[in-house]
Parts: sequence; structure tokens; C-alpha cells
Amino acid sequence: MKVIASAAVSRDGCMDDCTPQRLVLSCAEDWQAVYALRAACDAILVGAETVRRDNPALMMRDETLRAQRRAAGMSPDLTKVVVTRSGRLDPGLRFFTEGAGVPKVVIAAEEADRASLRRLEGVARVIVLPWVTARGILDALEAEGICSVLVEGGAQIMRMFLGQDAVDELRLAIAPLTVGDVAAPHMPWFGERFPFAGRAAERVEQVGNMEVHHYTVTDHPLTPQQRRLIERAVALGERSEPCLTAYRVGCVLETASGALFEGYTHETDPKNHAEEEAIAKALRAGEPLAGATIYTSMEPCSTRASKPVSCSELIIRHRMARVVYAYAEPACFVHCEGTQRLREAGIEVVVTPEYADRVREVNAHIIGRS
Repeated sequence: MKVIASAAVSRDGCMDDCTPQRLVLSCAEDWQAVYALRAACDAILVGAETVRRDNPALMMRDETLRAQRRAAGMSPDLTKVVVTRSGRLDPGLRFFTEGAGVPKVVIAAEEADRASLRRLEGVARVIVLPWVTARGILDALEAEGICSVLVEGGAQIMRMFLGQDAVDELRLAIAPLTVGDVAAPHMPWFGERFPFAGRAAERVEQVGNMEVHHYTVTDHPLTPQQRRLIERAVALGERSEPCLTAYRVGCVLETASGALFEGYTHETDPKNHAEEEAIAKALRAGEPLAGATIYTSMEPCSTRASKPVSCSELIIRHRMARVVYAYAEPACFVHCEGTQRLREAGIEVVVTPEYADRVREVNAHIIGRS
């Protein structure tokens, strides 16, 4: 899932002030840019305090943008998502009452007030999570078919998503005014990570009277979205049945166009490796594989007894661009040279060892015998 965060702040990092009225920081030109950003996403997400305090409708009203979404095969309206720990939200708020037929999702904590949640079930889809975390929220939204989300705040939501490294991109618009109130809600890490101290924006532009900073947030070699794909590959490996002649491996193939195909060891054939399963599904769908990325729980094989062509050779033949894996193939059967061969063919290889223990564990029936 693609996650974009967007916030408007004052020059001293305030997202609002402490008065009963909402502090409007964005100028007209900035609002138009934000609407266009919303139009590119499947869903918009805010915190319960934002819904209570600002009472936003979060509707896509611009007919030009709605037409663009239709032309792109998207619903003209965004799914509206609100996150609440208590569940205490008024069903009469504009978030719920405006937009007949527009999908509305409430994500609540397990400790939320049950009577309040029952009232909300009449106006929204209510999802209860045992722990409200950024990853848990994104997993729940992916299960709803959402592929991209715009996170707009407030401060607690921004802290959760940025602090848990769950944001791909950040758009930070700075208004030419100072609030000067330490009690006001502040943008997390303003002046530390963003926008000044050692954190250069990829792009800074002037939008009306506002200075807008654009960031790719993560310092990891993979974006949060890409990490979710390697995590998915690791999880898929656990679906394959233990076998003494093949590793339990999972794979996700992402084509250059963004289409996703999954597979795991022996999913449809007792001789198939996980990469073969995903590749076969993509080919049946007519998807070109040039420039694709393979996310696999284990290093693609370079030698095998069951078939004449190895997985690394398949990846090379289809001119894929990148391979991401969690665990190097151990020398239980053969000495694997998959990484070397892929790199020699000009394919980028990224190793994510933070997931290696999990892959090793599901393959302990082989690795422990060697």
C-alpha cells in the first residue's frame, strides 16, 4: 500500500491553535494542491480528534477531479477512514452524514466503548483491532481493497505513522505565520527531522504564500510499501507444506505497472518453486515481466534437480529489474549462487536480513538436519 502523509503547519510547527475555532493554515492554492493529492488516493485517513474538532466532510467535490478518478478506473469518491481509541464519535458529524453511498470506515481499539461502536455501525464499517498501530491499520485497509491512503492527521496520527516508519511520502506545507503557543498541537519532529536539521527535502516549491516541502520519508532501502511486500512473501512461505526435498518459500511479484502476483512452494505443482508460481500467474494474466520486482523469502535458486531452469535464470530471462529476499539459501542441498548470477546480469539485489529468523524457523525441518 502506498502511504502519503500531508500536513499544513505554521512557521513554528503548529498544526492548530488552542482556540475553539479551527485555525486555517492553507491558502486557496494549497487547498487545490491537497485536493489533487486526495484525488490520487483510494482513501483519506484522519484521527478522531480531527473529526470532533474540525467536523470535516472529507468529500471529493471537484467535478474535474471526480472525472479524472473515473477515467482512471477509480471510484469518484474516496473511502473515508477515522481512527479512534475510545469509539466515542457522534454519528451526526459530517464525516458520517455527508456522502450517501461513500464508504466510511471506523478503526477502533479493542477497549473502545461498545455502545458507541454499535451506534457507529449504522453509518460506517467498524473494524476493531487488538492494538491500534499504523501497521495494523494499513493491514485492515488492505483487506478492504484499499491500495493507497492519504494520512491527514492530526498530530497523534502523524506521530503514529511517522514514528512507526509507515509513511512513504510526506507533503509538509508551511504557512507564513507563527502561533507562538507551546500548548498547541505540533507537527511531530518539526525542526528535528522536518524540515530543517539535516533532512533535505527532495523538492521545495512555492504554492501561493506557502512553502511546500516534499519528502521520501524512510531511510530504509525499501519503502514501507515494499517492506510490506517482502513481509507478505515471508508469510506466504508458511503456507507451503513441510517437505524434506524443498524449502518452504513465499514470493510476491510486482510488475512495472504495479500488478501483484503471489505464490508459494508447491502451491499448484509438487515441483514448482515459489517464484515459478508467481511468474506463471503473471504470464497467464498477460502481464509483461520486464522491469518487475520479485520479493521472495529466500534467495532464488541457481541450481536445482527437479527442473532444468533455475529461478534466478527465469528472473534473468524475463529481464526483471530487482530481487528482494530475506534469507540466503543455505547449503543444505547445493551451494547457491543466485545473488551472484543476478547481479552479474545487471539485476539489483536487496537483502532484508531482519526477516531471516522467521524464514529460518519455517525451514528448520531442513536446516536443522544439515
